[in-house]
Amino acid sequence: MAAETNTNLDRLFYPKNIAMVGASPKRGKGWNTGNSYIAAAMKQDFPGNIYPVHPKAETILGYKAYPNVRDIPGEIDLAVFTIPTLAALKVMEDCAAKGVKFVHLLTAGFTETGRPEHAELEKKLVKIAQKGGVRIIGPNCMGLYCPEGGIAWDESFSTKSGPIGFFSQSGQLASHFIRDGEGQGLAFSKAVSFGNASDLKAHHFLEYLGGDEKTKIIGSYLEGLKDGREFFETARKVTREKPLVIWKGGQTEGGSRATQSHTAAIAGSSKVWQAMCRQAGVISVHSMIEAIFTVSALRTMELPKGLRVAILGGAGGGSVTMTDMAEKNGLKVPHLSDTTVRALEKFVPLAGNSVRNPLDVFFEKDEEYMTLARLLREDPNIDAFIYSLRFHNILRERGRAGLHDFFLTVVEMAKKLEKSLFLVLESTDEIETAMMNKDAALIFQEHGIATFPSFEIAATVLYNLKGYHDYLSSTD
Repeated sequence: MAAETNTNLDRLFYPKNIAMVGASPKRGKGWNTGNSYIAAAMKQDFPGNIYPVHPKAETILGYKAYPNVRDIPGEIDLAVFTIPTLAALKVMEDCAAKGVKFVHLLTAGFTETGRPEHAELEKKLVKIAQKGGVRIIGPNCMGLYCPEGGIAWDESFSTKSGPIGFFSQSGQLASHFIRDGEGQGLAFSKAVSFGNASDLKAHHFLEYLGGDEKTKIIGSYLEGLKDGREFFETARKVTREKPLVIWKGGQTEGGSRATQSHTAAIAGSSKVWQAMCRQAGVISVHSMIEAIFTVSALRTMELPKGLRVAILGGAGGGSVTMTDMAEKNGLKVPHLSDTTVRALEKFVPLAGNSVRNPLDVFFEKDEEYMTLARLLREDPNIDAFIYSLRFHNILRERGRAGLHDFFLTVVEMAKKLEKSLFLVLESTDEIETAMMNKDAALIFQEHGIATFPSFEIAATVLYNLKGYHDYLSSTD
């Protein structure tokens, strides 16, 4: 069962009956047709009734079709519109007369066009819906994804449920987050693309996900807020219990103009946005990759208590650039304690190695990694550990079976460390290295360890998590 919340969207994410307006008896199921939503619901094993709506067809994809929403027997929780703009008013009137609870308007061509007559159409749609008690998602959006509820806007989405919730003004970026997130082991409780937000707005979805027992971490892509004060008041309540990661589009003058033609959103000042995020405990990110890996880290690791990091994995100049990158991202790379340095010097050869921070060493024995973990755990100068893995030497010396054993050694090292471990698997164009990275990431995911595609992303995410730690500490 879905959770009870102040904003009751349960029958939106868990509909019992869906009308697909715009389904077609013609073969094919492009992304913007009712057929694609039917196919996705079939893939998700939707447990309720699906009613295609078409003026002439008798059946569509094996389901009995109806000429009008009013002709469908029984209640309708959700109607999906994949129809031309000018047809939407009449169908909305039918939905209002039928008592449909929610309408998802994939249909575009309204306020986002910038044309007054199209903005007026959107206002008329909303007025008809409000009079009939219908709530609207959209227009100009991809809609809903809830594996447990059996609904999705894309047939390729996983059927596996998980703890991540996501709400987005962009359907494209929501799809991007879901697909790429799955590659990092993320699974979703619910996701929604809500476009122009003519009725249901960002704070409604945030409130719902905040109260949803199936959702533990919330991510979002936003372009602008029509009710900014309401949103941030909601965010303050939610972030005390669940982390909220938001990528804000339209933070430049050009980007702000682009948002208006995309979802009719007014983006607003970047400085004001960042200040509001800090006050509300929102983790503000600046790219899709940062959003995905911040959420991934929140799913698996404890929040770091400080920004002082030990670094391992960069030889020579690589160590220097890693240190620069860490400190440019707000971290500190302090000296290791004298106790740690003396202990390392006992088994690390002097020639070709450095036991200063950043560490420039190569351990030959698994127990040496365990010793390093213990030393860093006890070192009062260190809060977290960034380890950039290099596989080639290990593969050459131990072979593939030995490499797998080494991954398990890293898992044990992470347990012994008892501080935040950020594992970097540098992205590469080399096929062999890419395959090893993929194998390693899967093993680490199975053991609840987050990985990162670059040192810079790892450093940025560490900083993000520390900021959320500080917010929670200030609200205790």
